[in-house]
Amino acid sequence: MTKNKLVIVESPAKAKTIEKILGKTYKVLSSYGHIIDLPKTKIGVDVNDNFKPSYNTIKGKGDIVKQLRDAAKKADKVFLASDPDREGESIAWHIANALKLNQDENNRIEFNEITEKAIKEAVKNPRKIDINKVNSQQARRILDRLVGYEISPFLWKMISPNTSAGRVQSVALKIICELEDKIKAFIPEKYWDIKGIFEEEFNLNLYKVENEKIDKLKDEKILKKIEKTHKKEYRVMSSKVSAKTKNPPLPLKTSTLQQLASSYLGFSASKTMMVAQKLYEGVEIRGEHRGLITYMRTDSTRISDEAKNMAKDYIIKNFGKEYLGTSVKTKKDNKKIQDAHEGIRPTNIDFTPEEIMQYLDKDQFKLYNLIWQRFLISQLAAMKYEQFEYILERENIEFRGSINKIIFDGYYKIFKEDEELPIGDFPDIKEGDIFTLTKLDVKEDYTKPPSRLTESSLVKTLETEGIGRPSTYASIIETLKKREYVELKNKSFVPTDVGYEVKSKLDKYFPNIMNIKFTAQMEDELDEVDGGEKNWIDLLKEFYKELQEYEEKCKIALNEELEKIVESDVKSKDGKYYLIMKIGRFGKYLASPDSESKENISLKGINIPMEDIKNGKIFVKEQLDLLNKKKEGQRTDLISETGYPMLLKYGRFGAYLESENYKEDEIRKTIPKEIKDKIEKKIFKEEDGILLIKESFEEIQREEERILKQAGKCEKCGKPFKIGNGRWGKFLACTGYPTCKNIKKIK
Repeated sequence: MTKNKLVIVESPAKAKTIEKILGKTYKVLSSYGHIIDLPKTKIGVDVNDNFKPSYNTIKGKGDIVKQLRDAAKKADKVFLASDPDREGESIAWHIANALKLNQDENNRIEFNEITEKAIKEAVKNPRKIDINKVNSQQARRILDRLVGYEISPFLWKMISPNTSAGRVQSVALKIICELEDKIKAFIPEKYWDIKGIFEEEFNLNLYKVENEKIDKLKDEKILKKIEKTHKKEYRVMSSKVSAKTKNPPLPLKTSTLQQLASSYLGFSASKTMMVAQKLYEGVEIRGEHRGLITYMRTDSTRISDEAKNMAKDYIIKNFGKEYLGTSVKTKKDNKKIQDAHEGIRPTNIDFTPEEIMQYLDKDQFKLYNLIWQRFLISQLAAMKYEQFEYILERENIEFRGSINKIIFDGYYKIFKEDEELPIGDFPDIKEGDIFTLTKLDVKEDYTKPPSRLTESSLVKTLETEGIGRPSTYASIIETLKKREYVELKNKSFVPTDVGYEVKSKLDKYFPNIMNIKFTAQMEDELDEVDGGEKNWIDLLKEFYKELQEYEEKCKIALNEELEKIVESDVKSKDGKYYLIMKIGRFGKYLASPDSESKENISLKGINIPMEDIKNGKIFVKEQLDLLNKKKEGQRTDLISETGYPMLLKYGRFGAYLESENYKEDEIRKTIPKEIKDKIEKKIFKEEDGILLIKESFEEIQREEERILKQAGKCEKCGKPFKIGNGRWGKFLACTGYPTCKNIKKIK
């Protein structure tokens, strides 16, 4: 039988599965993602001709386009089945143009999961390509191009050619930098945390003073007033039992998936999306390729009736009818949510994580387990409990106590929140009862600065502020790391000097690009294009007109800055001049004012306050001397195998050791994390400029020898163990690797 129907998908992993589902009359081919894009080496947008884009076939995709054209000519019907989002719609449109398909035909199909029912249903219900979605995606792409190609050249001249501007990434950088400013400017305040123990039995928190709620008590006068009530009687002014309900968390969407995978699994946003993509495309299970989760780029928490029924059958069978949740309300409180998609869930709840564990790699299992459990929890009944609350009062000082009793555990049967409710029997306390304050527990503390953003909390912040879209969060974070605008310290983002400088320049010269509300509004306008409410060309014209005005102001300021002579505190080699700051192809550097001199010193990694540049005098000698000292390395009391002192040096990945005779013996050594931490905290002593670290190394060596002696030989192959260092710390690894892959935890 001839295959007379062609289906074109994005990923080759889907093709075989879908072809098997659809049967012999269908041929399924992959476009391997985008086949058409804007050029890489130029802006590719004609700003004078209604922002007309110059699309080219992507390098290396010519053969794929030819294969698709040939297959389309032989087919009676072509279905475009790229991913169900704006980018997927754009890919379908490009393929339709490349294959010269009739766009008035219903040839676009989409499915949220790779299952037999979803695929066959999609083929039965094709539609036209949604040109509004395409234009919304085109507008986003061109906006990003305009920002990147028009603004980045200013940064190259002001900072370095390794810098760039991004419509969304720059706002994310601003959020990180401004938070760091708050942390640096933070002044701790003393406060007291107060608990009252009544009748040596009831432990209550300070609740109100003079009818004002107290979280952290900062007024010492009030503290003294409370202390005077010690050993005195308080009266129960309120005693009541309230019925409470705690609803299960909603199903996952892209942002919450990234947040939970970061918090619970330690996955980066990009890793989460990469693993989720594999689960969506599917794996081989008992000889059959199965898509395991629904599409993972979504900002909806809606669940289809079919999926609810699937969960219903599972819950009734495994937990009982009483554990079945009522219809879960989805969180659709703003127009940004594209509710055509479902939330992220398993395609088949009967594929429990334990049952299919053998078919998944370690990361796939962890993420699938997270998605499966969250979906099940979201469909369970609410937890019902009663709360007994009582308030004791004297002289307008109130202490509050509460205790809870679970009436029905509901979703708590399998999942409890991080903050567990205090559970216990209700005490016999009635309004009007008198209790003596037998003990005051007063703890003095200081307020803490705001916490830095982790990947999880940055994604949450971007979503809350309406910046970017679920599909962009991972790339925003990766760009910030790749450009070295931020670094991770204890899994939290800290802006680098370059990051601060980029943020400072963009904030000064392009305030609209760095305005959080402006960026969020742009997302709303792109949604309006998607909905057919706004013309995409008009959106681009409005944006570009404002951008040009800021560019003109920046040009004038930049010329003034480049012409200004900024003297440094570093003298030339001959001692005749102070070197002056210049900006070149590779960023800021020092050069001699003598035009015949070729002397220059790079200022990369040197922090120069903007105020000093404005005043025409910079002070960098101390930082340069320190940088040179680091490059040369510091002598330690460790000696290499060749008899030379080991030097402490710093590279891209932090501190390391290198032989003083490295050019000859090529000896380099990594430094254990515990010693690196001590070096960073400057715990080690110095004698005559030599860092004394030998004893710590010997201590670690003795400990490792003891562990290896205790471990004995590998029980699988009889070879000795060695100590390895992994993501989760040290472990025992067989020296027979790769023949023997035995590894063990160190007890």
